Amino acid sequence: MNRSFRTLCPPLLAASALAGCAAAPSQPPRPTIAASPTLTDAAVTTPAATAAQWWKLFDEPALDALVEEALTSNRDLRVAAARLLQARASLSEARGARIPASNVSADAGAGSKLEDQIAAVAAGSDHIRTGSRFGLGAEVSWEVDLFGRIGATIGAARADMRATAATQDGVRVAIAAGVAESWVTACGVARQADIARRSLALARRDRDLAERLRAAGLGTAADVLQAEALAAQAEAALPPLDDARHRALTDLAVLTGHVPTELPAAAAECRAIPRLTAPIPVGDPAALLRRRPDLRAAEQALAASTARIGIAVADLYPRISLGAMAGSSSPSVEGLGARQNFVWRAGPLLSWSFPNLSAARARIRRARAGEVAALAAFDAAILTALKEVNQAAAGYAALLDRTARLRIAADRTARAAMLVRARRKAGSATALEVLDADRSEIAAQATLAEADTQVAVAQVALFKTLGGGWEQAPAVTLPHPERPSSAAAAVPPAE
Repeated sequence: MNRSFRTLCPPLLAASALAGCAAAPSQPPRPTIAASPTLTDAAVTTPAATAAQWWKLFDEPALDALVEEALTSNRDLRVAAARLLQARASLSEARGARIPASNVSADAGAGSKLEDQIAAVAAGSDHIRTGSRFGLGAEVSWEVDLFGRIGATIGAARADMRATAATQDGVRVAIAAGVAESWVTACGVARQADIARRSLALARRDRDLAERLRAAGLGTAADVLQAEALAAQAEAALPPLDDARHRALTDLAVLTGHVPTELPAAAAECRAIPRLTAPIPVGDPAALLRRRPDLRAAEQALAASTARIGIAVADLYPRISLGAMAGSSSPSVEGLGARQNFVWRAGPLLSWSFPNLSAARARIRRARAGEVAALAAFDAAILTALKEVNQAAAGYAALLDRTARLRIAADRTARAAMLVRARRKAGSATALEVLDADRSEIAAQATLAEADTQVAVAQVALFKTLGGGWEQAPAVTLPHPERPSSAAAAVPPAE
């Protein structure tokens, strides 16, 4: 340490003490919400861990291919990837502040030397001799991070980068879930449309029979009108199903990076509703919840807000840099190397806003309020995640229960229709009774197909709410369920 720096240190430290005691927090506050979701239904919990590629549990190779294509070609994911690159570049920029900064300059132009100016003053003349001037210089400086400003800046940039990476994972989860949901919707609606067409054919047959009975004097005009109304209602059920299927197929096209007219052929041909053959392997729900991308992003946003308090606190104190410069100025290029034209300087550099620290203190208050807001946002994200997991699990369990009963109803109506058809062959049942039994059977099948579609969509939703199964993601540091954090949630008082 040179003599000038040693001379500067004592008064500098004393003035720093006069700036006021302010310490930057070393760790962000913990959230105040305990996260401990429980899934008690046997259909949604097994000891196995969730597979990262959870959509493969549907055992549909065509679906697997579409998800992989979407994760490669989706435009929203490309935007998220570009933003992650931006965040990484910002982190590299922040880390660059730890490295000495250097600058090299060169100039050429017209001007005067100091000796010419002194000579003109001595002679009492206003005329100063001028001529060509050439300059060459180099400067280097390195900030001594005594008060943690650079370290806090790097910490904030690192947390921002991790939050952006978590957001990118969230986009991946949303895209995979979107493809899977659109796939099961397209298949399920196609199945419902096939059943609706069978219902329409039966309604038209019923109408034709009513017309024949009326012509034979065994029916009335009211019977014909009622049969025509039922046929019209059956026909009206088809356009909404065709529209829903088209929407699902166009969603698939856009999710996989294609224009809406380029519909995926495999999904367009699908007529069977995908089903899981085993309970959903969610593993430990609390652990999966800790890997949700939105919670990881909220946690890192809180860490970045805490780091920005450190940046603001460091502004209370001086910025000290060690610097050196060397340069030469000459009327000719050849003279740049001459000793008399060479100048240099080395020593500490000080930058400080003392004694007016009101702006720095305002920035500290703003940063601390930002941390409180980020903590509240983290708490809100935890509550939202708990709500979504609870609702998805309860809704899925309710759908399974409903579908099981609808499957029993469909089985019973099918058996009843078979018995009526047997009676018809034996001559103990009328054609109208057969039509009525067939109508009940098709209606039960239509209701069951709709329920099966809802179950498949609910399975996708449950995977999504549990974070999508991205095992490689770092865990979120949530409080222990039995020991919630007591971190203050109020805005700190003004200093």
